Amino acid sequence: MTGLKDVTLREGAQMPGLDIGDEQGRAVIEALASLGLGRVELSFPRATPRESWYRAAERHGLETAALARSIPADVEAALAVEPDEIEIIITTSELQLEHALGKSRQAAETMMRDAVELAVDGGVRAGVTLMDAVRADGDVLDSYAETAVEAGASHVTVADTTGAGDPSSVAETVRGVVETVGSEAGVTIHPHDDMDVGAANAKAGVEAGADSVDATVGGLGERAGNAPLEAVAVLLAEHGEPFDIDHAKLTPVCRRVHELLDVPLDPTTPVIGEAVHRHESGLHTAAMLSDPAAYEGFDPTRYGADRHLLFGRGTGSGAVRTLLTDAGIEPTEDRVTRALTVIHETATDRGEPLSEQEARDIVRERVE
Repeated sequence: MTGLKDVTLREGAQMPGLDIGDEQGRAVIEALASLGLGRVELSFPRATPRESWYRAAERHGLETAALARSIPADVEAALAVEPDEIEIIITTSELQLEHALGKSRQAAETMMRDAVELAVDGGVRAGVTLMDAVRADGDVLDSYAETAVEAGASHVTVADTTGAGDPSSVAETVRGVVETVGSEAGVTIHPHDDMDVGAANAKAGVEAGADSVDATVGGLGERAGNAPLEAVAVLLAEHGEPFDIDHAKLTPVCRRVHELLDVPLDPTTPVIGEAVHRHESGLHTAAMLSDPAAYEGFDPTRYGADRHLLFGRGTGSGAVRTLLTDAGIEPTEDRVTRALTVIHETATDRGEPLSEQEARDIVRERVE
């Protein structure tokens, strides 16, 4: 199965205006643990240690990761919170080397190597995140990856830091890193969602050989956020590369995390939004009464959500015929017309559509 590391708390802390309290964080960890995932990246300890989060995660059986730049003081701060793993970041693109790090590529690579060795000497696993990898030269990435593995890194993460990649470029980048590290280390894909293709890029990375994905609940993160955990989970599961999680809890857990963090959930958010499994169009409901798959890309009940067929002004004769037939009533034209009138009038009078059960009750009670 494809590996998953949830990075909601660490990435979410980078959202402008989102201040996550210690108690909130512990509650989020408990919710994530109930989903059955195995690993969480919790904080950047040099700035915010959040030691209680690491202990909470341990109590729930989760492996923990802390973030550190390729700076000794960062690694030491990460070691102090006693994680299972330290994720060491280093930039790789010429653009970020010049304007963010202010170092040469060779100097950056040396910093990364020293940081990995320091973490490993401290008794924890070390991973390396190659920042802005999709915009970096392939030969440069090969050199970084080789050095990371030689220094003792257990995995190399390909980060599309600015969300500039598309599935094709992400796949090409991941494929190159996979070929470089071979069986010596794992490869993770870390997509951002600036162009709304984070989930697709995650899938492309997995298809190119990545064995793990970084994702956040609801895509929470800076700018447009990260690859949404729920969308990636469904996309991979529906295409034969599922995470090792309890998929039946996906929707309720993700909704719960939004509640705990006081982050509003748009009702049209894919997979977990309250409105995305509601259907009112006459053509759609008529077909879905026969087989829901007619207008669903996936079965929401597999992921802990309910579908809702709604009946109102948009309801057509096809759906009503099915309701009548299901009720054991012959769907004559007169009965269909009367049922439509009652459904339309009832929905109009109360200002909202009827549920499927309400529509069935009306048909049985008011149409002979």
